[in-house]
Amino acid sequence: MSQNQTRQAYILFPGIAMLLGWGLRGYIGGGPFGAMIPGAMIGIAVCLLLDLSPKYSALVTVFAVVGVGLGGEMTYGQTLRFLRDVDTVGFGTVGTTVKGAVWGLSSGLFLSIGLLNRRIEKRIVGIGMVLFFVGLLLGFKLINDPKLIYFSDPINKPRAESWAAIGMGAMAFLAWLRMKLPARDFRVVRSFVLWGTVGGGLGFGLGGLWLFLGAELKLAWFTNWWKMMEFSFGMMLGMALGWAAWLNRAYVQTVTQATEKDDTKPLWTELAVVAIMSLAIFWLLPLLLEPLVDSTGYSQGLVSGIGNDLLRILTNYVFIGFLLLLVGYWGSGFAWQMAITLTFCHTVIDLMVDLVGETQVPTSLAFQIMGTILSTLLVAFLTARFSRSSNTLKRMMQLLIWSTTFVATLKLITQVTWDEIATTAPALLVSKVFFVYLVFFTAAVYCTWFTVKKIG
Repeated sequence: MSQNQTRQAYILFPGIAMLLGWGLRGYIGGGPFGAMIPGAMIGIAVCLLLDLSPKYSALVTVFAVVGVGLGGEMTYGQTLRFLRDVDTVGFGTVGTTVKGAVWGLSSGLFLSIGLLNRRIEKRIVGIGMVLFFVGLLLGFKLINDPKLIYFSDPINKPRAESWAAIGMGAMAFLAWLRMKLPARDFRVVRSFVLWGTVGGGLGFGLGGLWLFLGAELKLAWFTNWWKMMEFSFGMMLGMALGWAAWLNRAYVQTVTQATEKDDTKPLWTELAVVAIMSLAIFWLLPLLLEPLVDSTGYSQGLVSGIGNDLLRILTNYVFIGFLLLLVGYWGSGFAWQMAITLTFCHTVIDLMVDLVGETQVPTSLAFQIMGTILSTLLVAFLTARFSRSSNTLKRMMQLLIWSTTFVATLKLITQVTWDEIATTAPALLVSKVFFVYLVFFTAAVYCTWFTVKKIG
């Protein structure tokens, strides 16, 4: 493959991978946990392109999951509503651009740290995460809580925003790395942060204009403008991060080459850890901590305010990301479980919730619990097997793609009835009913094809 073709692959493959991941995120998973899907996809895609070892790539992918997942904390539904009106489209575009830039900033920052994880001491990463917590609180206190700069409903201001908190946390981590890393290593971090910020800002800022176009055209035969926004956002951010990987490929490949020790643990330990993490993250922490967060804060005293700030950190995805990284550093097998299995687990939880809340498909609580446990255990087992086999990266990418696409297929089946298919014109079936899924399937096939024929 020529250099020009290779450069194009570094742009197109990550772009399509994140297009798929971002689209799935809005279909079978919301919030930061749903954003783990495109995070895992961009992590594996970049490692495949750079031809990194499976053991090294495992932790890289966890960092990517954390970095992209962080942006999922931001609320943007009301911001996007401004794009539907010619009088407010400018304000809405500024809001989406800022939030997209913050999302890309955190994505590029954590992906680059993952790529350099052998060059960055764990102590430096740990202190950096603590500084992220501090920056997070400062962003809340100085901008987001007083709604000083506010991109949702500016009149009623009903929603809490977090873009400044995440942005200031990321900048605090970045400043710490500037102090501690050698100049050449920091140039890699700066490159990913720069291109991630640009790609995220343009991806969300320009991608959001699909909603304005849809409001102006008012087409009866096409209504999936929101998904067009998600596809565009994901593709542009993925292309930007892929371009950063291309620019830094020689150095990253050089510093990641080293003899690796065998850190394979017994299968049962991986399954036990992923079970404990799933229960803690998706059930125990929300159940025990979220009801304790008090909006009154320091009005009830210094101790109460400090306690509430601590709870605010513990219930934020930043803390979840910190836990994922701790487990990921334990061994490559555990890292793959955090990146693949936990990402998949949330998609099944989301599907089970939708069966009750959206589709009204009759299911019992026992069915929902058993369906989630059994499917997650299956993916955990396959993840463990693939981490011990040849062609690990290719198999992990395919497992991630088709397990999440399968969940999307199940959701499609619950939403589309045979009567709807029989009574809808073939052209409208393509443009309205099946358009989103066809994009999923086409992107999944492309990514699978590229993974199989991966450049050497």
